[in-house]
Amino acid sequence: MKKVFGKKSTTDELEEFKQVEVADQVNTEDADSESEQSSKEFDSFFSDVLKKLPTKTSAIVLNTYDKSKEQAEKTLNKSKSQFDTIFDTFLEGVDEETRKKCHKTVHAASLTAVIIGFSPIPFSDAFLLVPVQLTMMARLHKIFGQSWSESLGKSLSKELIIVGLGRSAVGNILKFIPVVGSVAGAAINATVASTITESLGWITVKMLNDGEDIFEQATSFKGQYRSLMKLLKNSNKSVN
Repeated sequence: MKKVFGKKSTTDELEEFKQVEVADQVNTEDADSESEQSSKEFDSFFSDVLKKLPTKTSAIVLNTYDKSKEQAEKTLNKSKSQFDTIFDTFLEGVDEETRKKCHKTVHAASLTAVIIGFSPIPFSDAFLLVPVQLTMMARLHKIFGQSWSESLGKSLSKELIIVGLGRSAVGNILKFIPVVGSVAGAAINATVASTITESLGWITVKMLNDGEDIFEQATSFKGQYRSLMKLLKNSNKSVN
C-alpha cells in the first residue's frame, strides 16, 4: 500500500505567508502607534515644564535642545537595561495597561530632567527638578483618577517633600552611580537627575495603585523610597 504524505500546496504556503505578513504589519503599526503616543506625551510634558522654569533658563534649554536631547536619549538607553528590571520588580501588582500609561509619563519626565541636566546651566540643589517632578506627579495622579490640585493644596509641607527628596537623595545616589560618585561637589548631573525623577515617578505609581496618598502617608513614602534605592544600589553592585 502506497503511503501518502500530506504536503502543503503552494496556495496554502502563500496563505500562511500572507497571514504572517499581516501579523508583522499589525505589530509594526502597534509599535509605531506606541512610539507616536510616547512622542506626543513627551512634547506636551516638555512644553509644560518649560512654562514653569525661569524665562532665562527656558531660553538656554531651548537653545541647546537638539544636542541635549541626543545626549539625553543615549544616557537613558544606557541605564534602561539595568534599571527596567528593578522597576518591574518594584511595581509588582500594577497591571500592564496602567504601567504602559504611566511609563509614557515617567519616561517623558526622565528625558526632560536629563535634557535640563545636559543644558549649560547651573544645576544644583535639585531646584530645576521640582517643575519636572510636579508635572510628572500631577499627570500620574490624573491617570489614576486622583485630583492632584486637592492633594497638593492640603498643606505646604507636601511640596517640601518633593524638594527635600531631590536634595537629600543627591548624596546617596552619587555614591552608587559609577564615575558620578567620584565627582567633587553636589551638583546634580544628568544621570542623577534621571535616577531621582524615575524613582520618584514609580514610587508615586506604586502608592497610587495601592490606594496610598504619597503625602498623607509620608512614612510609607520614605519606606518605599528606601526599598527602591536599595534595589538600585544592589543592581549597581552586581554590574560592577
